[in-house]
Amino acid sequence: MEQAMIDLGIEVRVKAHGEGKYPAEKLVAVKGMPATGQAGGTVETTTSSDAVKVYIPDRPDTGDMDFTYNYTDTALQAVKAVCDNTSKDILIKLPDGTGVEYTGVCQTWINEVSVGGVIECTLHTVPSVAPAYLTTTEVTGKITA
Repeated sequence: MEQAMIDLGIEVRVKAHGEGKYPAEKLVAVKGMPATGQAGGTVETTTSSDAVKVYIPDRPDTGDMDFTYNYTDTALQAVKAVCDNTSKDILIKLPDGTGVEYTGVCQTWINEVSVGGVIECTLHTVPSVAPAYLTTTEVTGKITA
């Protein structure tokens, strides 16, 4: 029987769009992962003949997909290296080996900090395609051995 998963082992890999395999090592240790989609809106199609308002579903929306990671200069520089305002292929590997892949543009910054708080950064990704869900075999095949 399959069991629920915890966040231990979530990995993010990034490569230039359309290039070969993802690097063997994760980009940076992340503190979680974003939702891989959100409900699309609705489009109203009511006419004067309809007794109630009529709607049809609109396109699904991926929204922005943000990851949080702890600040170190090494981590920030590694993430900044992939944030060059060009399309990237992004792979989220889940703890069971399955994953999610999408194409998008990356940005990063250091987040605000409060007294007694950990300095964190955001890896902000803006998807240009809907995320695709991958099997363990598909994920393994996309990562450099």
